Amino acid sequence: MKELGIGLIGANTERGWAPISHLPALASANCGNARLVAVATSRAETARKASEKLQVPGYADYSDLIADPSVDIVTVSVKLPLHHEIVSAALDAGKHVYCEWPLGVTLEEAEDLAARARAAKVHTMIGLQSRTSPALDRLGSLIAEGYVGDILSISAVASGHGWGAAIDPGNAYLFDADNGATLLTITGGHLLDAITRACGDIDQVCAYLPTRRERVAILSPEQLAKFRTFEATVEIVPPGETPHDSSGVVRTAESFTPTAPDHVALVGKMAGGAPLTVHIRGGLQRSTGLRIEVIGTKGELVVTGPAGVIQMVPLSLLGCRDTGKSLEPITIPADGREDLGPIASNLARLYAAFARDIQGDERTVADFDHAYRQQSLLAAIEASSQGGAHNFTQV
Repeated sequence: MKELGIGLIGANTERGWAPISHLPALASANCGNARLVAVATSRAETARKASEKLQVPGYADYSDLIADPSVDIVTVSVKLPLHHEIVSAALDAGKHVYCEWPLGVTLEEAEDLAARARAAKVHTMIGLQSRTSPALDRLGSLIAEGYVGDILSISAVASGHGWGAAIDPGNAYLFDADNGATLLTITGGHLLDAITRACGDIDQVCAYLPTRRERVAILSPEQLAKFRTFEATVEIVPPGETPHDSSGVVRTAESFTPTAPDHVALVGKMAGGAPLTVHIRGGLQRSTGLRIEVIGTKGELVVTGPAGVIQMVPLSLLGCRDTGKSLEPITIPADGREDLGPIASNLARLYAAFARDIQGDERTVADFDHAYRQQSLLAAIEASSQGGAHNFTQV
């Protein structure tokens, strides 16, 4: 059977998302019957470098990649405000499309792209990478098998990784609510998708989405790394004062006022009646990175990780039931992709599943219709934060 050619838009090999995600996944032999055949970036120089490094054609105009006859699947891995434009072009060309999450800046954009995909009769996949996490697969199967009995409650605490007191210039757009890539939509979107996949739909939500930090510092990548590993604190110096770093302190004159929330506090009701509580805290904490607790009539299951970005970190699964006295580790089956790390291994599994769907004419992966439903849930959460509980019905 012919291999499917993947064209990656957003293939900068030196920084950003691609070097830690798509590129190592596609460089491995773990993507099933799919392989990288073309790349595109926004500048001729980076396209040339990517082409030379990856030994595939490189384009500085995404339209040229979409028109390449060797490209069967267009992967859109660029900043969220560009998703609608590029995905629309790929769908119009009759290509299968993988798009990073979220699908659109707004619910209206997501709805439009889902409708376009249905009309084009192509296969689509949304980049909710935790859907191929072996730990979360095991969590879902144990719940379905009755390990915890009837679910009584679900609780989650997560650190948001980004959306803290400092950021690098290239990711400052994440703090602008108008761009759509927020703590709720990114960290919250991935986390809530993982929870609902294992535990069922959410019927009702009531949320508080505050922006607690008045200013966010802009740091170089090197300074930000020190801040995020707690090797240094950050200080915004007054106007006119020359910033200078000292032992344990990073000083900067560059900062901005964020408009996106840096905390998500959510209470919900699951379709089966169980209460759901979720607290996502912007930035990194020394305490809980990620903890999801599923409590049932017969037992308990707990997922833990070093940060709340559930699609990007190694996960552990613990459980206890019946007469057990304490939580014990639960074995997570291996599939040979683990050496790639959690990010690239999840993507390799996604690509393999997408290729199977396309070549077998099946619809098993999370597609653009699923993306629209998930963004509808986030829209309900945002609406509830403006006043009172909000009912949500899956469509």
